[in-house]
Amino acid sequence: MGIRITVFGGAGEIGGNQILVESKETRLFLDFGRNFSRESEFFVEPFLKARKPEHLLKLGLMPNLPGLYGDQEETPFDAILLSHAHLDHMDYVRYVNRHIPLCAGEGTWRVIFAREVTSPRKAEYRLAELNKYAKTVQESMTPSSKFTFIPFRTGHKFQLGDFEVIPVHVDHSVPAAYGYLLEGPEGRVAYTGDFRFHGPRADMSKEFVQRIEGVDILIMEGTSALESRLFSEAEVKERAQRLASNRKGLVAASFSSVDLDRLRTFYQVALNTGRELVISMRQACLMEALRPEIERGIIKDIFKVGDPGIRIYAREKEFNYNWEERIANQFGTVDSSWVSQNQSKIILFATYYDMLELLEAEPGPDSIYIYSESEPWDEEGEIEFQKLSNWLEFLGMPMFPDSCLGTCLVHGTEKGGGEG
Repeated sequence: MGIRITVFGGAGEIGGNQILVESKETRLFLDFGRNFSRESEFFVEPFLKARKPEHLLKLGLMPNLPGLYGDQEETPFDAILLSHAHLDHMDYVRYVNRHIPLCAGEGTWRVIFAREVTSPRKAEYRLAELNKYAKTVQESMTPSSKFTFIPFRTGHKFQLGDFEVIPVHVDHSVPAAYGYLLEGPEGRVAYTGDFRFHGPRADMSKEFVQRIEGVDILIMEGTSALESRLFSEAEVKERAQRLASNRKGLVAASFSSVDLDRLRTFYQVALNTGRELVISMRQACLMEALRPEIERGIIKDIFKVGDPGIRIYAREKEFNYNWEERIANQFGTVDSSWVSQNQSKIILFATYYDMLELLEAEPGPDSIYIYSESEPWDEEGEIEFQKLSNWLEFLGMPMFPDSCLGTCLVHGTEKGGGEG
């Protein structure tokens, strides 16, 4: 038979990776992600969205394969290998047959679980739950008993049917990203997942390239393959620090809430400019999920929630979710009034979805907004970016870098980065 590759999502489009690898005795999926672009052709959240997997199947957004969904113990699929925690690579695994093992790095699962407990979702499709009896935020994130999770670390190998699976770390904007090497009697397959060579851990991506030399089949991401200039995180830091230095007003910054490299960068910029970093509730939950990785030195040079120089922002809301109350009770929070009174002393994480909070904070003279995200890649994104520009113009906050819409400060893209 030889090895057969079927791409159900991710070819000729951004994200939505669903790649089936088959040998004589084994069937594995590489990623099982959500395709935001194709979903947007039918849905407009939160007003109209798929309520159950059958809706996605009928629209052709997920592969309609016997045994891939449902609860039957006999399934022809051996596992799903997730490369990293971005939604466009993993979000649809919540709908698959509960007896299919889900494999991902230990750190990847921590990021996924943090997102699960902070996102409204039907209980039957949750990958993690909030344990109301746990004493700390970190301990309260409990993997769902409805799924079979297989975590691993770099250097671990495991057997799935015909294939020996060798996960190898790569550098990406979300922690614990992996590529895979599959070695079987019918050949060797390599899958890069999302990876880069301009980030702070380019050495990991280079190591992956060395490990896969001579493979028979290479499945590679190529979203930015033709871009002529990608800026390093050190260049991002230098530019952001130059913009924040000697400002008398508020410095606000927008970036992906799960981009730890960018979070680390703005933390260092805050320290170097004599400011405190004010993060969102969801970022606080994420950092608590990753606390063991930080304490073990696996994730380096970044803060822990509760460290000096870190504050947590609480939005003005009619009610708080349980996870928000736990963070507030354990660490304390600040609000728009506090931000208003301490503008010259902080860097505030604030996306388009936080504009009402900035309106309440009333940014003073010499305030700026550092836009550190990917440039809009679809019409919806362009509309949202224009709305953001309108808000900032009204607030009197110049946007930087306004010459390149964030291309100068981008490495990694994920739709739906709002903290709502």
